[in-house]
Amino acid sequence: MTEQPDSTVSIRWMIPFMRVTGNAPGDIDLLKREGITLEDFAHPDTRVGHRAVMELLAASVIKTGNPCLGIRAGELFEPSDLGVLDYAARNCNDLREAMLCCTRYMYLMHTAQESQLIEHGDVATWQLRITDDVVQHTAANDFALSSAVAFSRHHTGQRTPLREIHFVHTEPTCPQGYARVFGDAEIKLGMPYNAIVFDRSQLDLPMTLAHSGLQAAFEIHANAMLERLRGPTTVAGRVRELVVEQLRAGRCSMPALATRLGLSEPALRRRLDKENTSFSEVLGEVRYDLALQYLEDRSVAISEIAFLLGFSNVSAFYKAFGRRSSGVTPAQYREQSWLRRVAVAAR
Repeated sequence: MTEQPDSTVSIRWMIPFMRVTGNAPGDIDLLKREGITLEDFAHPDTRVGHRAVMELLAASVIKTGNPCLGIRAGELFEPSDLGVLDYAARNCNDLREAMLCCTRYMYLMHTAQESQLIEHGDVATWQLRITDDVVQHTAANDFALSSAVAFSRHHTGQRTPLREIHFVHTEPTCPQGYARVFGDAEIKLGMPYNAIVFDRSQLDLPMTLAHSGLQAAFEIHANAMLERLRGPTTVAGRVRELVVEQLRAGRCSMPALATRLGLSEPALRRRLDKENTSFSEVLGEVRYDLALQYLEDRSVAISEIAFLLGFSNVSAFYKAFGRRSSGVTPAQYREQSWLRRVAVAAR
């Protein structure tokens, strides 16, 4: 039987909690144990073990003495925290399509969390469940539902009433926060799943930033990321993980990768060849994917991006980027991306 990889959570998931605390996560030593540094929070590809995230969350609640931490994190949640998942979802036509999009790509944020949209009669239920054996902290349950409500209200522009809120935990953590976020909805505790129950008609609410052309493009990107994230069971997938890790550390070489995998260089080359790829191809893919993300942030200079991706100079970065972008330069891509965002915002 193939051993299943440990569940992981995107570093993006932790950012709203840091907004509340105004500080680092509650246990720096735990981060170090997981091989994560504070600098890793600047890299959206960073992933943290699911169990470690729950331990960090518990430490943060204790450190702050704030039982409302999850609810407040949800209130301060920004859709951009979801990265490409938000871009794909917010460009859907209506809330129903957006929620189904989130269901398809939830794995990008949390590999042990699944969502399901259930429609029955005049009622709709957004259900979230955890698929591994890691016990969820109550703050994680609060955040999951409050951030979902924040996402809906932000992208539909509507504060519609909710019918019921279902929590797995058995004691309320933040009654005043529940009333503030969920309004008059009935709070049900000790339920099998975390869930939001609301009028089915709300699923027809239009997304205020919908753009079908952009949505299709971002879905392609999200799907590619999903396939790669689920790929570590292959040698190429594991190499991709290690390439991302080594680039963050400022070095990336095939000998080092082979050593980490317990293989000789020729053996690693053969294994990749059987999967119809190579070290240089995987390295190129990772660099290009990271470049697209870095270029979205206009505060990061292109010369800095070249350095972050391990290129010896800016010219080498331009050449490598152009080979994968059909000749579009990094500067041109950044400008085009900015113009697209301006056009969408002006609609």
